[in-house]
Amino acid sequence: MTNKEERDNHRPSINPVLAHLEAIATGIKWLTRKPMTLMYPDMEEKKPEYFRGFIIFNYNKCIGCSLCAQICPPRAIHMYRVPGDKRIRPGYDAGRCIHCGLCTDICPTDALDVSPVHDEVFEQIGSMDFDPVEWHIISKKLVEEHAKRKRKLVITRVDEEVGLRYEPVE
Repeated sequence: MTNKEERDNHRPSINPVLAHLEAIATGIKWLTRKPMTLMYPDMEEKKPEYFRGFIIFNYNKCIGCSLCAQICPPRAIHMYRVPGDKRIRPGYDAGRCIHCGLCTDICPTDALDVSPVHDEVFEQIGSMDFDPVEWHIISKKLVEEHAKRKRKLVITRVDEEVGLRYEPVE
């Protein structure tokens, strides 16, 4: 017996017309139901308490110890010399960051912190790499924008009848 004959013997003998009609009937049935899609950006899923998003940097708190760069597993943090500053300061490559939070844990002055922001968009890969001054500026911008957001927070539940169901957070 050849491979083709073996495959043909294992295929179910379903009438293709009936299979298409069944698929169309399923599609029509789901057209009448409420969509399961989260209406982002109007609604946002509530983040867990210890969610780690974009790393926020406070330039003024940093003492330049470089512990953050030493502990960073993907080497997303590099130390830079900033003109006019005696200390070296960390820069950040958001594209390399795995959001482990080790840098925020080891920072002795709390110059680094995790944020709930996870949906910042960058037009080019190169624009995700920040020197210390740029990182401080975008960190301030992200914190301010996140504070202004007025999105409805929801929790996702799985319902066997409906599928995904979004319940408002009170």
